[in-house]
Amino acid sequence: MGQELLEEFNLYCGAIHTITLEKLSWDDEDNCFMGPQQEQLLKKFNWYCGVNNSANFDNFTWDLDHTLYNTCFTDLVYTVPHLLFILLSVLVLLILGCCTRIRKEKYPYLIQYPGHNLRWILNFIFILLLLCQIGESILTNVGLLNGTDSMTPHLYIPSVFVLVAAILSMVYYTQMEVWRHAQMSWLLLAYWLGALASEVTRFLQLSHEFDRVDYSILRVDLNLVAIGLVSLFLILELNVIRTKIFWSSTKEDVFPEDLMKEDMRYMQGYSSLLSSAFLLWMNWIFKKGYKSTLEMADLGSLSEVHTTKYQRENFLKALKKEEARAKMNKKPLSLYRAYARAFGADILLSSLFKFVGVMTSFIPPLALAGAIKFVSVTYYGEGTMDYEQTKYITVSDFLKNGFVLIVVMFCANVVTQVLQQALGHTNCTTAAHMRIALQAAVYDKSLRLSSYTMTGGAMTMGQITNHMSVDTSQVADSSVHCFHHLWSIPFEIVGFLAILYTQLGVAALIGSCVFLIFIPLQIVLIRQAAKNRKKFMEQSDERLKKTNELLQGIKLIKLYGWEDIFYKAISKVRALEIVAMMKQRGWHVILSLCSSVSPLLVALVSFSMYTKLTGNPLTPDIAFTALAVFGQLSHPLIMIPHIVNCHINGFISTGRLRTFFEAPEIERSNDSNHNRLVDAEVKLNGSVNYEVGVRQRRKNDKEDKNKLMSGKNNNCNNIPAGEPCVISPSSLSLPDDIALRVRGNFIWDDTANTPTLRDMDLDIPAGKLTMIVGQVGCGKSSLLSAILGEMTTMSGGVHWNPKYHSVSFGAQKAWLLNASFRDNIIFNNAYDQSRYKTVLDSCSLQPDIDILPGGDQTEIGEKGINLSGGQKQRVSVGRAMYSYNDVVILDDPLSALDMHVGAHLFKEGIEGFLMRKSKRTVILVTHQTQYAEKADKIVYMKDGHILHQGTLQEIRDENPELVADWRATDKERNECESEGTDQEDVTKEPAKMMRQISGKMEEKKLKAADGQLIEEEERAEGSVSLGVYLTYFKALGFWICLLQVCLQFSKNLLDVRTNYWLSDWSEAGNNLTTANATQEELLASLNHYLGGYAGFSVSSMIVNTASSALITIASLVAAKTLHNTMLKTVLNAPLRFFETTPVGRILNRFSSDTSTIDNSIAGLMNHMLHCCINCLFGVLVNVMVSWCFIIVLIPMALLYFLLLKIFISTFRDVQRLDSISKSPVYAHFSESLGGLSTIRAYQQQNHFQDSIVEKIDCNNLTHVYFDTCYGWLQVRLNLVSSIIVLLAGMSAMITALTTGTLAPSLVGLAITYALSLSSELSWMVQVSAYVEGNMNAVERVHDYTSLEVENSDGIVDPGPDWPDKGEIVYSDVSARYASDLDPVLHEIDVRFQPGKKIGICGRTGSGKSSLTLTLFRIIQTFKGKITVDGVNIADLPLAEVRRRFTIIPQDPVLFTGTIRFNLDARGEHDNDALWDALEVAQLKGVVSDLDLKLDTMVTEGGENFSVGQRQLFCLARAFLKKTRILVMDEATASIDLETDGILQDVVANAFKERTVLTIAHRVQTILDSDHILVLNEGQIAEYDTPQNLLAQEDSIFASLVKAGS
Repeated sequence: MGQELLEEFNLYCGAIHTITLEKLSWDDEDNCFMGPQQEQLLKKFNWYCGVNNSANFDNFTWDLDHTLYNTCFTDLVYTVPHLLFILLSVLVLLILGCCTRIRKEKYPYLIQYPGHNLRWILNFIFILLLLCQIGESILTNVGLLNGTDSMTPHLYIPSVFVLVAAILSMVYYTQMEVWRHAQMSWLLLAYWLGALASEVTRFLQLSHEFDRVDYSILRVDLNLVAIGLVSLFLILELNVIRTKIFWSSTKEDVFPEDLMKEDMRYMQGYSSLLSSAFLLWMNWIFKKGYKSTLEMADLGSLSEVHTTKYQRENFLKALKKEEARAKMNKKPLSLYRAYARAFGADILLSSLFKFVGVMTSFIPPLALAGAIKFVSVTYYGEGTMDYEQTKYITVSDFLKNGFVLIVVMFCANVVTQVLQQALGHTNCTTAAHMRIALQAAVYDKSLRLSSYTMTGGAMTMGQITNHMSVDTSQVADSSVHCFHHLWSIPFEIVGFLAILYTQLGVAALIGSCVFLIFIPLQIVLIRQAAKNRKKFMEQSDERLKKTNELLQGIKLIKLYGWEDIFYKAISKVRALEIVAMMKQRGWHVILSLCSSVSPLLVALVSFSMYTKLTGNPLTPDIAFTALAVFGQLSHPLIMIPHIVNCHINGFISTGRLRTFFEAPEIERSNDSNHNRLVDAEVKLNGSVNYEVGVRQRRKNDKEDKNKLMSGKNNNCNNIPAGEPCVISPSSLSLPDDIALRVRGNFIWDDTANTPTLRDMDLDIPAGKLTMIVGQVGCGKSSLLSAILGEMTTMSGGVHWNPKYHSVSFGAQKAWLLNASFRDNIIFNNAYDQSRYKTVLDSCSLQPDIDILPGGDQTEIGEKGINLSGGQKQRVSVGRAMYSYNDVVILDDPLSALDMHVGAHLFKEGIEGFLMRKSKRTVILVTHQTQYAEKADKIVYMKDGHILHQGTLQEIRDENPELVADWRATDKERNECESEGTDQEDVTKEPAKMMRQISGKMEEKKLKAADGQLIEEEERAEGSVSLGVYLTYFKALGFWICLLQVCLQFSKNLLDVRTNYWLSDWSEAGNNLTTANATQEELLASLNHYLGGYAGFSVSSMIVNTASSALITIASLVAAKTLHNTMLKTVLNAPLRFFETTPVGRILNRFSSDTSTIDNSIAGLMNHMLHCCINCLFGVLVNVMVSWCFIIVLIPMALLYFLLLKIFISTFRDVQRLDSISKSPVYAHFSESLGGLSTIRAYQQQNHFQDSIVEKIDCNNLTHVYFDTCYGWLQVRLNLVSSIIVLLAGMSAMITALTTGTLAPSLVGLAITYALSLSSELSWMVQVSAYVEGNMNAVERVHDYTSLEVENSDGIVDPGPDWPDKGEIVYSDVSARYASDLDPVLHEIDVRFQPGKKIGICGRTGSGKSSLTLTLFRIIQTFKGKITVDGVNIADLPLAEVRRRFTIIPQDPVLFTGTIRFNLDARGEHDNDALWDALEVAQLKGVVSDLDLKLDTMVTEGGENFSVGQRQLFCLARAFLKKTRILVMDEATASIDLETDGILQDVVANAFKERTVLTIAHRVQTILDSDHILVLNEGQIAEYDTPQNLLAQEDSIFASLVKAGS
């Protein structure tokens, strides 16, 4: 039947054709399937098969022998699918890219298809396989096996086509993803099907050729691997078609939310794997940075996974699980488990990169050994390598070829370096995630921190700031960057020792025993380093704490002339810190020496034992392989001290953070439902107290409507988990007329036994005014703190009526935001213009706004530094009034106000707005009992106990003497105030006085500017100036720098000599073989060369140790010099600098920048110097070995320079942005810590958390870009370095094999130095960039050493007794705070007679404080002069002026230290004088009751004393200072009237013969003054005796007196 069918096709052959299909046989030569034309056509392809190749197309027939079993034909067919794909893919790309609208659609991102990363990894492996195929084909083709020179193109041309097709397939696939045209995958599917068929065809041909699958043949192995890879590509393509073509028709793809952000420019994860590996997507920032200066807005935003909010939630989730585990197992909390839960997946991924990278790093030494051996065989005439006689090259033969091994070395380096980049990027992002998560967690914890934790001294602001800045970074470094070294260092050591064993045998094992000897020594050194590290961190905390205190109290320090005291105190701590660092670095130098000595001893022992054990001489292939291994082995060994130090720091920081996270919190309860209406649980001695209530917001509140509409309601639902508000337990209910009930005992320190507040039993009536009065220190503020939940409950609790639970709070020490005037008042509520205006009028704030440069948009400095005490207090009260909260708590707000302003505030604000209009519950603490009759309820406290409570009449009935004393004080004041006036005028004068002042203010109203106070942080542009480098070199010492260069040069010279000695040694070993040398000759050679090698190596090590010690000592001395210079300059800066510069910005210089100078810069510079000299010697050695290396080096050097030039401008800008973005984080953190009670009272935790998250995100944005920019440079430099190694190795190999004049030892030396040179060049560029970036810290510190300072020099010596009289004369004085600001004092001309008491008054902002500040030369006088006892104070040394006068400031400031120090900072008085001063200040009893008396520690900010007590301490301090002139700036504002009366009598007697200037807001305190000076808008409005001024009905002073009556 088949024959009949074939006969039917005879017509195809022709009727008369002699060649037909009759009797067809497949082995016939003549048939119509192969006519003469077809045969001639195939013969033309014989060139493809090779001239002398038996497998060709001669006499071709379509049988198996000529097709499947014909190697040439099979390779031709093998090429067809790849060639077709090349043509079709190019055609498709051209048509779609040029002829459709797709070309206009350009996206900066790429949305990956399924299997994207795996496809790229497989393609990379596929390309390496194809390179091996090409190499195998070339080696077979050149006749290394058959001795012929024939060319057989079919061996390598198919591999070339497949390589092109493989590269083109990825281009095609990438464009398919970019264009988002999944239909393009059909062509790829067809291609992979054809490629698989071709690979299977080749496999069948090879199997037939060898009659079996011979795995020793490289071509067979490569073919099997190719079949597997193509099969995987086919599966991936089918998956893409399944998901993107079939599923997409039924299910729409979700577009990533990250890419919806308009400013999303960080495309890691939204680009191809190639772009991610080589950071190609980052090119845009380097183009922009090279052309212009980068700004923060240029960076855009990060993807969601990099945000603080995402990572905080991730960490808190892990922390909660760990807390539950610890609680269940009754074990302590382990933060390391929480780290692992939150960030373990990313760390595991980077571990994979590290493992593969370490594995590939073992390849170059082995490849080097083979390459040197390959040269040795040729050089010494031993013939060619002993190749196996097979048709195709075997695997072993392939890996013996020197050129192949050089290429293998290159590929291994590329893979290692790409993996290092992936590892580095993953580590950097993971570390950033950990850092921001911990920073947010620290901030969240700070908002919950109990008040006593800070006020009691357990934790200071400086310590908590260190947790935020230092500890979080050190934990991230140890847990991420250094974590992998814990397992990789032992793994690397074992791996390299195994390689040594293959080269040196048992001698390597004997040599490795040296490591065991050094382990105990290293453990001891590590412990010593850890001990000193802990001391250093403690000193660093102390220094930052003192620096922070200095900045917080800088005004008082300047007024007292204490700059030298604080400079000495901080510089002393800095010296101790430097000593601790020096000890720690010293141990590290010794540890590094041990790490360097151990590889040397291993080498010496191994080399010496090798000859003795084997009887063989040391040859170049063994010597230089060992040398390369020792070089790589030294890296993990040298890293050990740094890694150990990193983990010690991380362990210590984790312990500090755990202590912080376990610190006591304010009393809060856990959620039980949506509104958190739960019973509070308060632990007391292991028991649970269920009576403590918590607050929640009312569901329905008319006044909340506007606030709810604004979306900024601060109800309890906004408070994050773990932060419930205080509400009353559901089991307890209060009458509607009771807002809250306080019952029980309360304490600050939960470890104490005696309650601060005892037997509390108080009901606060709803919608009424409750006034709390009592002497200083009786517990008034503590009661408010107990109400707010700030104290620890011993028994009982605070129970809130659910209808009245939201609170507004005005602290005794007003806390303001570094924000606009308006923002401080509305405090995140919706802006209601009518309400806002009413509040301003009630608080008399509108006139203040009118004189501010930017109106209510004027920026208020940190802690309200540009406002007076009264203005700050009224803004704080205005905030409480503007809020919609039910209960308003005000802690002594009237003490800092002028009489008329206080009266206006009470009448219009408290009585009018709060009570009558808003019907709100008001709790007012005050010393001004004249308002007692206005109160609905009065609470009188004494010694932490409520002595009386009720209405004024009820208290009069209980204790008529107490009320009588109040009335007597009020009567005395009123009698004084009423002289010369009648009652009718009293009611009219306040308005008249307001018209007088307001009218003048309107006439001279300043034009509103932008209102900005805080200046933008300065930022240098361009490269770091030479002057900055010279500043640092000067601090180091120029001779030290020169000596360091000499030491480094000597060290490298010795290294080169050592390596040349090893070259001679190994060359001698080749000449002294066992066949022609006796054992004695071998041992003699060994002793000679071993001694020289040891001598040069030890000398190099000694020089290197001296260099390390020198730079360590010099750098720390330089760091100390720069720090102290900056400290001195900052201390001497004018007060205006501190008013316009946030504390966080200054602290950043003393913390982050100083830390960089301490730890990084000198080491980086030394490393750069080391790299430069190494590069110089590396070039010289390679040029000496092979002159053609210079041809390779020149373009590579230019490429390095080009990369550096492009990189450095962008890197420098990002580094500066990173430094600048840190300051707002610390400033906001510091600001929040200062107002914790206010934030918690207003329930504004969410808002402040959002603010810190925004600022951390901003800093993290620059930090991530900073690390990614560095990765961009690193991967390119490493690639260029690998090319240098490849070209240097090839040039040395070619020179050795072609000229025959290059010894194998020199080839080994050249390749070894090429490896070193490539690494050093890469490091040099990277380190130079890091030096440039880190010099930004020196630049910023240098900026602060160049600040404008006060003129402290004088031209007149005042003598020891000046001033001896106390006469003060202002002669036509005009003054301003800065030269670019308007005057605050205008032509003041007044004389204060010696020994007189001068009362200074005037409306807030009239210039009262400014007048006294000119006396202390705090502000500039640009006209006129001030003389004291006839001496112009401008001619005197500034320190003398301030020390010869005394001032009691309005804001009481105490510093951390003993009471003794706070009273007598210079230690000039004995105990008796101190006790006398305390007695005068009514504090002797308080201090006597303390355990340590005068040596009792004052906590940070004096928080363990009340504000009134702090003011009394300031009075005592002034009494000790026996000066002729005393200034009292509202010194008794926070003191009750009874104590104030006593003090006034004491002052009158103690300073009877001295000139006293008293600035008063409570006018009754200055009515007995000799003269009254009234200021208005910086000018003298009135100056006369009190009696004369009161007699003048239209006088401003009379108006002030009447306003307070």
